[in-house]
Amino acid sequence: MTPFRILTIAALALSAPALTGCGFAPLYATDNAATRPVLANVKLGEVYAAETIEPQLMRAFSARTARDGDAALYDLDVVTREVARALAVRIDASATRYNYELTADYTLTRRSDGVTIKGRAQSLASFNVVESQYSTLFAEEAAREKASRTLVDEIERSILLKLEEADEKQALAASKK
Repeated sequence: MTPFRILTIAALALSAPALTGCGFAPLYATDNAATRPVLANVKLGEVYAAETIEPQLMRAFSARTARDGDAALYDLDVVTREVARALAVRIDASATRYNYELTADYTLTRRSDGVTIKGRAQSLASFNVVESQYSTLFAEEAAREKASRTLVDEIERSILLKLEEADEKQALAASKK
């Protein structure tokens, strides 16, 4: 091993601890720690969903929303719709692949003054239809789970952007006075 290579490896090893403590958290991160400041202040209210998707949605939301509903600053109500569309069809008209679409209309209400923010989010997951019925059912369930997690991510991002936009408008209006 050359001395240059040894010095390079040593420099990288010594600089690694400095990089881990920078505190960088991207806006669109899906990690709970990056989004916690927004959804930790949200209490999940009513979730209107088909019984096939409700458990997955509740799991996805409960991992991100406020544990103590009394301390929450916002209430969130969600209405969802799900559709499975045949994507690939054989000559005999049997479907071999489906797109599973999940759409949600949400209303975020600030508890302090009742101001509401409304939005829509959408997610898409696909699954294959195979000869084994069990495998197909498992794939469909996995697509629902993935679509639920993605939908909650999209709702989080939408809320984050809408709250930031509302704060900017408020700051602009205050600066004009």
